[in-house]
Formats: sequence, C-alpha cells, structure tokens
Amino acid sequence: MPTKLRPTTLPHSAPPRRIPSQARAGETVRIIFEATAQVLDEHGEPALSTNRIAERAGVSVGTLYQYFDSKEAIVLAMLAREREQCIVKLDLLLNNAGAGAAGPDPRALLRAFIRFYVEAFGTGAPGRRALVRLAWRLDNQQVLVQYLREASERIAVHIARMRHPLLRAPSPAVGFVLTRLLAGTVRSASLEDSPLLGTTEFEDALVDACWGVMQAAVLPDLA
Repeated sequence: MPTKLRPTTLPHSAPPRRIPSQARAGETVRIIFEATAQVLDEHGEPALSTNRIAERAGVSVGTLYQYFDSKEAIVLAMLAREREQCIVKLDLLLNNAGAGAAGPDPRALLRAFIRFYVEAFGTGAPGRRALVRLAWRLDNQQVLVQYLREASERIAVHIARMRHPLLRAPSPAVGFVLTRLLAGTVRSASLEDSPLLGTTEFEDALVDACWGVMQAAVLPDLA
C-alpha cells in the first residue's frame, strides 16, 4: 500500500543529510531528484515512497538515506533547488525588462512576474505539477513563501527605479498582502487541480487583483 504523507518540520531549505562534496555524490542527488520526478509523473503522488524512488534511481535505500531521511525531505530539497533557479531566471527577466530605452511598463512587469510564478509553482508537465502540489500539501510552505518574498523584494527594487507617477515600491504591509494573495491563489488552484490554472483568464484575474492592491497604496497620496 502507498505510504501516507506525514507532517514534517524540516527547515525551508531541506538540505541533504549528507552534503555532496564530490562530483559522484552530486550526481547521486541529481539521479534521486530525477527518479522522484519520474515516479510522480508515471504513478502519481500516492505511489511515492523512498523504496520506489531508490528502485527507480538504481541505488539502495541505504544510499538514499545517506542523503535524505524521508520522501518529504527529497521533495523540499527539490523545491529549494527550484527556488534558487527561479531567482536567477527572475533576475534575468527583470534586467532584460529594464534594458529598453523607454523603460519597462510596470503593469507589464507585474504580468511577467505573475506568469513566471504560475509556471514555476502551478503548471508544467504532470510530474512537475504533482511535485509542486505535493510540496503545497506538506504544510511546510517556507520554500515557496521564501521564494516569493525574495522575488517581491527584487520587484520592489525595480519598481522604485522606475519612478512611475502612479506606482511606488510596495510597503511591507502591501508586500505581505500581495505575496499572500498570489501564493494563496496559486496554491488553491494547484491543490484543486483547477482547469483555470495556466489560462489567460486566470492570469488576467491575478494581474488585476495585484495591480489593484498596488494602486490602492498610492491613490491616497494623489488625493
């Protein structure tokens, strides 16, 4: 019978138990990650177990436990890696957006970020979507929230540089509301496996909602 998910209190980065210091060890972790994604893709979340992951990876369960003490730890480590990669991609996106002579349009920049976030933590191939959905279900959202917090800080810096008359960098309170609005909506859509996730209609609604919150923070100053 498939094992049930159990609560975890792992730190948001979910580091491997054994830090790979050699190329071979790093390759083992990569193979474990790939095997986890393949099991999720082919068999779904209920079938995920350390035994099945080890079998697919071609390593012993003992070897797997040298790096991760549970399947939850593997998932969180994969999400931590994903967060790091997404931050690098987001920096490229923001830098490219500001490269034009006229400067970036703030609403267009917001849309690009929302699309980027939905693709990273909501949609994708079945196995990848299952991975994110599993991470949302672990009741340990530090990885995804930490990513959103870092991304929001980068967005705020770029907004401040724009000096747009109808927009300013979000205050801590506005930033908190924005991040939870976006993360909470995407989380709900992911867990419900909503057909809206990834659609233009869903993206438009998120952009309108977040843009409204950002403009509301500026309007009192213009009155």
